[in-house]
Amino acid sequence: MRVRLTMLGAVVVLLSVGCAPGDSTVGGSGGSTAAGGGASGAAGGNGTAGGAAPICYDTDHDGVTTCDGDCNDADPSIHPGAIELANGKDDDCDGKVDNHIAGQDYDHDGTPYPADCNDDEPLIGPNAIENSTNMVDDNCNGVVDETVSLCDDAATGTTAADYAKAIGLCSVSGSAFPAGDASARAIRTGFGTSWMPRAGSKLVMLSSGTAVDDNDQASYNPQPGKQFNTTNPHPLWSPPAPKCGLPSTPVTTVHDMTELSITLKVPQNAKSFSYNFAFFSAEYPEFVCTEFNDRFITILQSSALDPTALPTGQCLPTAAGAQAQCNISYDMQGQPVTINNGFFDVCDTYNGPNYDGTTVSNTCTKSSSLLAQTGYDRPDGLLGAGHSVGGGTGWLSTKAPVKPNETITLRFIIFDEGDGKLDSAVLIDNFQWAFDSVAAPTTQVTVN
Repeated sequence: MRVRLTMLGAVVVLLSVGCAPGDSTVGGSGGSTAAGGGASGAAGGNGTAGGAAPICYDTDHDGVTTCDGDCNDADPSIHPGAIELANGKDDDCDGKVDNHIAGQDYDHDGTPYPADCNDDEPLIGPNAIENSTNMVDDNCNGVVDETVSLCDDAATGTTAADYAKAIGLCSVSGSAFPAGDASARAIRTGFGTSWMPRAGSKLVMLSSGTAVDDNDQASYNPQPGKQFNTTNPHPLWSPPAPKCGLPSTPVTTVHDMTELSITLKVPQNAKSFSYNFAFFSAEYPEFVCTEFNDRFITILQSSALDPTALPTGQCLPTAAGAQAQCNISYDMQGQPVTINNGFFDVCDTYNGPNYDGTTVSNTCTKSSSLLAQTGYDRPDGLLGAGHSVGGGTGWLSTKAPVKPNETITLRFIIFDEGDGKLDSAVLIDNFQWAFDSVAAPTTQVTVN
């Protein structure tokens, strides 16, 4: 009789401890019989030999059993559905301590609960962009996987914010035109006959001359072009293409510069971005491998940039700990976008002397018919019939790294280098945030 009472006492002790959700018997799930019973059932009478049903308890009488997920059956204030308090306890039994508390930012993404609809995940919140393929409400607007809306139709004015909208940036922290005449920039629905927006209905054109094509102004000719007679400090000089053999003497002043500067906060789930651009210049072909080297550069200021991962000469000097500032659009040889750039291939192939008598050779892989009605297709006044006045790169795509939630600045800049004669232009469109990381900026050909 004493042995029988001792066994029952052991069972009582075990029952007071309870069981974790999913346990099939008191004390574990390995036996064919439960303590206190034979092959016919477990304690409670609802088990079967070889697979006893869970035994559920509500020792603290909070209305939630251990089988329903009560993670502390000794405290009635702790159970699934309880309000989480800042008390160092997992009040609602979700496996996390002191989360989902109003006004607190548990996932450290910059937005406190409950404005952050998922404060356990730093990639989800009102400052995120929607990923239309992951079945998650990334931006906390109550809609799952909605299509990202374009905003270029709202670019109805002439402010820098309108220009940001035209390339796909719907919300920015700041925008400005630090340099350039108003006639040297335009929001367009196309350029010539072949260059349409890459996304939406509009694109941006920046020029070192007048931002028009033959459809706007039939008399416009980028050679000789428009001179505004303005000068600016060189925003970022880098050595000329090695193939040219030119001296690497830094140029300190540029002419007819046009710049669009945009400051914006990176979405909390974005790790990179991309944009499309196409460059045109009337410096081709007479001024290939000369000091006349009109450029398009995009200077990104971001803490995600590693200057050691970029080609020589693409980054500005910065103080220790400051965000790096680097040109992110360059070719496979690390050359910025000029007529000497490896992507410059929408043109007439040329083998002959440049303006100073040096023989140059350039093979164009895309038809110069793509230049129709741009102005860069006019007969070359220096070379005569059979040669277009200029050429271009075709559509390119630059992708660059950023850090979630940081504030970055993008400076889209075009200018004449060497003198203010002959014009160059760039089309910019289709800015997109991306979810993947990249180690360094890259530029590649996209479909024309």
